[in-house]
Amino acid sequence: MNEIITWILIVICLTQSAVFSGLTIGIFGLGRLRLEIEAEANNKNAIKILQVRRDSNFLLTTLLWGNVGVNVLIAQLTDSVMAGTFAFLFSTFGITCFGEIMPQAYFSRNALDIGAKLTPLVRFYQMLLYPVAKPTALVLDWWLGREKLELFREQSMRIMLEKHIESGKTDIGTFEGIGALNFLSIDDVSISDEGSIIDSRSIISLPVENNRPVFPPFNREPSDPFLQKIEASGKKWVVITNPTGEPVMVLDADGFLRDAVYKKGPFLPLIYCHFPVVVKSPETRLEKVIRQFKVYPQYPEDDVIDQDLILYWGEEKRIITGSDILGRLLRGIVIKCELGSGCEIPVPPSQPGFVRRTAFRRGKKKEIENLKRK
Repeated sequence: MNEIITWILIVICLTQSAVFSGLTIGIFGLGRLRLEIEAEANNKNAIKILQVRRDSNFLLTTLLWGNVGVNVLIAQLTDSVMAGTFAFLFSTFGITCFGEIMPQAYFSRNALDIGAKLTPLVRFYQMLLYPVAKPTALVLDWWLGREKLELFREQSMRIMLEKHIESGKTDIGTFEGIGALNFLSIDDVSISDEGSIIDSRSIISLPVENNRPVFPPFNREPSDPFLQKIEASGKKWVVITNPTGEPVMVLDADGFLRDAVYKKGPFLPLIYCHFPVVVKSPETRLEKVIRQFKVYPQYPEDDVIDQDLILYWGEEKRIITGSDILGRLLRGIVIKCELGSGCEIPVPPSQPGFVRRTAFRRGKKKEIENLKRK
């Protein structure tokens, strides 16, 4: 009868050894950051585990004291029903297979589910082993400190996103992943490497009063010299400088010329002018300049950026628009059509049989090359 009770106790101790061993590798195999993220996402299992994981040293000492104590008890119980060598072999085999290998393998793959279900048992053992586990935990707190939340470095975040994109088994799609990678690269982009080189013909000097250009009188017809000067470069944006050559505003040349010639009624040139963000240091990063963009919402959901022009005013003058930044963020997502590739986009069904080629600036590459040579 006593042997039967002893064997029952051995089996119970093996199950507890498995619990202690499995929980140790299972719970501590879950990164603190992952638990925090899952808890923020309202994962109930993660919330339960995080409650006992917050004092990680106390949890660790509880599991280890319990595991060692149960394993020693198994050895003593086995020794009472078996001869020396057989007791040693049985306890070693039993603890290794059923108390270590199998539970650790299972718990490591089901840590969230099993860990959450066994949190009440963990709390029970924390109370039971408090006299030895808590002082040991305090020593660890003094020696090593509390567990810290280790965040991802940017390079690690990039690799993680790339792995998610390659996997195809996550909620992060290819477009989402590429977009996130593009956004992460913004802080590495120098302002002098973005946008388009400003054509010298699209820079005009005007008198300035109250930080606003004073437009000269002109006739609202195509032959007017001032309008022809604005149209000379053929660019959408014309930079207006003061007499000393410092940029003041940027003129929407397309809208200005169209309305100046064809719009009836009063004409106010300043309506077509925009205040740019002027940058002179080539080392300035794009992320710092984007923070100066402004939105003037006309209603709560209005997120249209009203001030999204950047001028790099250095040895090589450049203009960066919101479209340039959007293009960088969508790089690798949108379809890229090379010049003369024949890339075609069908027009809406209202115009059947008509195919429109994607618009591009004629001779843009040639102009850029000529400007670089200068």
